[in-house]
Amino acid sequence: MSFTEHPLRRWAVDEMRLRRFAPVSNHCDIYQVVRLIEQNERNAEDRWLMNERPDFDEWVLAARHGSGNTKSSIYFIWERHTEATTLTLIFPHDLPEPAKMPYVRWLEQWPGRVVRATRISVIPDAQDIDTYLANLGISKQEMVCCDINADLRLWSDFSIQADGYGRLLVTAGDVGEGERGRIIQRVQELGNYRNLALLGFPMVQQYGPQVDALEQKLSEHAQRVALADDDDELLLSELANISSELEVIRSATGFRLSATAAYAEVAADRLASLNVKMVENYQSLTDFTERRLVPASRTCSVFRQRLSHIAERISGVMHTLDVQIDSRIKAQNLSLMKSMERSTQLQFRLQTLVEGLSVIAAAYYLVGLIAYMIKGVAAISKGPQSDFIVGAMTLPIVALIYLLVNRLRHKVLSETGEENARIADKTS
Repeated sequence: MSFTEHPLRRWAVDEMRLRRFAPVSNHCDIYQVVRLIEQNERNAEDRWLMNERPDFDEWVLAARHGSGNTKSSIYFIWERHTEATTLTLIFPHDLPEPAKMPYVRWLEQWPGRVVRATRISVIPDAQDIDTYLANLGISKQEMVCCDINADLRLWSDFSIQADGYGRLLVTAGDVGEGERGRIIQRVQELGNYRNLALLGFPMVQQYGPQVDALEQKLSEHAQRVALADDDDELLLSELANISSELEVIRSATGFRLSATAAYAEVAADRLASLNVKMVENYQSLTDFTERRLVPASRTCSVFRQRLSHIAERISGVMHTLDVQIDSRIKAQNLSLMKSMERSTQLQFRLQTLVEGLSVIAAAYYLVGLIAYMIKGVAAISKGPQSDFIVGAMTLPIVALIYLLVNRLRHKVLSETGEENARIADKTS
């Protein structure tokens, strides 16, 4: 090979081959079972597929699909999907029951839980149709009958019979085996995806009351936030609880509701591709599918939108509460600033008063110093010796105190400057 392949090229080719159906003769019986397989059951499925299978003359197996057939025209198809597995067995109409049973038991004992199980009888034409319907146990009261691609006609009441299988009766039409297989594959995929889509509806019914209660709690909480009667911390705590409950529900339902939307869309595509034509006096496949699937899928879609809307409402209430808290904090800060301003003004007035009083004190002490110096001068000639000593020491002591205070002042300013420099270095 002279070219370089993209690493996903073979995966893409394999993916396109994944949905290929086996050829279907004009008179045969088809068993198909769809099972949900948990991740921890995949290994058991692989062992069952590899080690427990009955005899096949040809066997092809890939990562997500496989097929086998025998010389007696028994065909087997295995397909692995994201969360499900589809198993199909095709038997010739004239194959004896004992020859079928090992394959049927292998199919029925497969790991996983059955979502849909169907037995399809393909007949050459519609002659003796009443006999076929009676033998298959299809009720005419609730029967769906319509023509689909290539004028194949389909009959079914889509009920589950005693053996656990639903029943479909299909005429072979005037087409080849390959085309007939593709048409029946579309019919089966429509039913399989319909059932998978409907799995989301019970979950909506289960969580619906909880969502109703959650919406009521949120409405009451929003009113309390609007009235601002409760403590902010209490409101925030309760809002966080509501948000947590919502996330639990979204986590529990998210995958299934998303899968429901995807499955319903695929089922609608398969229905459109069948080109269903009505048969007079009978319900068509389109009527049956839309009457059941469309309301359920729309309900699931509305439920998803409802959860998103509640999340948006929680975000809005949270924003409102944040604005209220922020406004309250700003008001408190403004009140504090006004209080500090009043305190500063009061301190300034007290400082002014103290400065006024200090002038009187300074004048008093200055007069005293002058008096000591005058007494010292007068005591030079004939005054007491003590007055002379006091007068002589007055100026040197004043000078000494001035120098001491000046030195302490410079020391304090120097230490403050060094500390400010260290703080500036740390912050930078």
